[in-house]
Amino acid sequence: MELWAIIFGLLLTVSSGVVSFFAGLRKSRNDILQAMQKSINMLVDENGKLVKQVVGMNDEIIGLRKENGQLKKTVETLNKKIEQLKKQKK
Repeated sequence: MELWAIIFGLLLTVSSGVVSFFAGLRKSRNDILQAMQKSINMLVDENGKLVKQVVGMNDEIIGLRKENGQLKKTVETLNKKIEQLKKQKK
């Protein structure tokens, strides 16, 4: 009967160790998944901020291109006036 008690004790110890191992493994996987989810959420938030920033910059670029076009027309007009004045001076 003492042999059965020893075997039962060993099996109980081994089985509880295996159960504890798998429980710890599951917890560590869950912790990893939670950390990954936090990282994903942070990246999504940062991506949203960057998209807004890019949209704002694109609007600014459009405005600057329009202003550049107007300035080119002004420069062209001024150059024509300079040429007219040079012709008048001669």
